[in-house]
Amino acid sequence: MFTPIINNMSVRHLLLLFLYSLIILPSAAQPITKLEPGRTPEGAVYFLPKTAVRITLLVERKVYQPGQYAQYADQFLHLSNVELDRQTTYSIVDYAITTIGQRDTSKCYSIRLKGGKCETAELKMSEDGVLLAVNDEPIATVARQAFRSAPKSKATDPRKYLNAEVLAASSLSRQAELIATQIAELQESRHQLITGEADEMPEDERQLSRMLREIDMERDGLMSLFTGTVTRDTTEHTLTVCPTAPTEREVLFRLSAKRGLVDKDDLSGTPFFMTVENLYPAEHPTPENKKLEGFYVNRPGMARLTLLQDERQLAAFELPLAQFGFVELLDGSLFKKYVTHMRLHPATGAVDSLQADDEKK
Repeated sequence: MFTPIINNMSVRHLLLLFLYSLIILPSAAQPITKLEPGRTPEGAVYFLPKTAVRITLLVERKVYQPGQYAQYADQFLHLSNVELDRQTTYSIVDYAITTIGQRDTSKCYSIRLKGGKCETAELKMSEDGVLLAVNDEPIATVARQAFRSAPKSKATDPRKYLNAEVLAASSLSRQAELIATQIAELQESRHQLITGEADEMPEDERQLSRMLREIDMERDGLMSLFTGTVTRDTTEHTLTVCPTAPTEREVLFRLSAKRGLVDKDDLSGTPFFMTVENLYPAEHPTPENKKLEGFYVNRPGMARLTLLQDERQLAAFELPLAQFGFVELLDGSLFKKYVTHMRLHPATGAVDSLQADDEKK
């Protein structure tokens, strides 16, 4: 009888092919499906949020326009620091910090609502599947009002205050000299009204106030022909950051005095930094027991955010951040024996309120 002979090399080849088939074939036959938030036939899938920080900046643009007679300000008014060139500068005049919730894709959970401890629980979720409330209405969020700059008053043309002699002068130098004389006369008239030495004194305080106000408007208008005018515009800018770990002096944004907000990598701007400190670091792992039923909620940690310009501290805030804390499981029996109402904070996913009705189900 003929017996086939299989050498050692053939056996190794067969074993390798067999092991390869065990690894490859199941993975090809069972594609991975991504969990989508929302209701399922047996329950629901939901996410918990991570906490992002929204920083609102008010940036003011200041434009200086030199006066027509700026070059004569020192000669006739003894003002030595008047700029002769147009200038535009930017500065931060105000800032504010708020927190918002963003879906944390690393915290996706499913709960059995059919035949489980939470069978009658009614879930409320955001549009992107973040759990907001159970048997209750979510916390109402107030839409942030966009910044609106104050309406600008119409600028007064100072040339309407020029007298006939100034208008008739043939050179800028002579015009500047006559305007300076006109300003000095206004100053003298104001002084005489205040001291009661004017030839025509007002009848009462109201009339006096009106006359002084008119003199001041005319004087300031004529002075602007030398000192120039400044116009201001304020715009709002919003930055959103989501700290995941403590950081030290991370560049948040840059501000150029001549161009305003610029990219973080643009070295023409002055850097503004953010330092993030974890105030109470602790490790509390998510429960591993898959047999437990209930709702996962966040227990946020506290962080200190410090804003700095160079070495100068601008502000410091202490804020709860979900990602600096841990996740805990609320036993589903809370939602079986009683009608329990729970609301989660939309920015942190922490329990904001938890209340059970007196009567049992």
